[in-house]
Amino acid sequence: MRYSLDQKAETHKHIVKAASTQFRKHGVNGIGVAQLMKSAGLTHGGFYAHFESKDALVAEAIDAAFDQTMDFLKDATSVASSRQRRQAVVQAYVNRKHRDNPGAGCAIAALGADVSRLDAKTRKRFEARVTALVDAIAGSDDEAARKDAIVTLAAMVGGMVLARSVRSEALSGEILDAVQAGLHAGL
Repeated sequence: MRYSLDQKAETHKHIVKAASTQFRKHGVNGIGVAQLMKSAGLTHGGFYAHFESKDALVAEAIDAAFDQTMDFLKDATSVASSRQRRQAVVQAYVNRKHRDNPGAGCAIAALGADVSRLDAKTRKRFEARVTALVDAIAGSDDEAARKDAIVTLAAMVGGMVLARSVRSEALSGEILDAVQAGLHAGL
């Protein structure tokens, strides 16, 4: 019996991790339960043994995506000075590798538009994670640092969304370079 519960918990984590990646790649409505389960190496028949609905999986997958985002930015946000922290975050976030790998990238840039259309409970959960990210970038309760962190995050996310949205590799790269330069100049 114990093995079965442990195995179920591990399978649950595996599904959430796979869904986190797939939702960031394809959007919440861009992939169905059967495809999600297939990406986890499982059949769709077992889905409801783990989740009440796709919405329940979405909420957990968003949390997993934010955990990965926070891990991704952990080194950058550990820098002592507020200015240096924001510069390190910009360097880590605004780049071609992040642009080209949405499945492993920031939850906000990949899922923000989708989340705005989801239920209030999921949006509130998302908001709490955005707030935690702003706090990590700010590094203090100082009002000016918090405002700078919000501007930095908004510019990075907007720049990433725009860079991913255009077809031209040259324009996409130009967008990333301009956002990075603009943020560094403003810091």
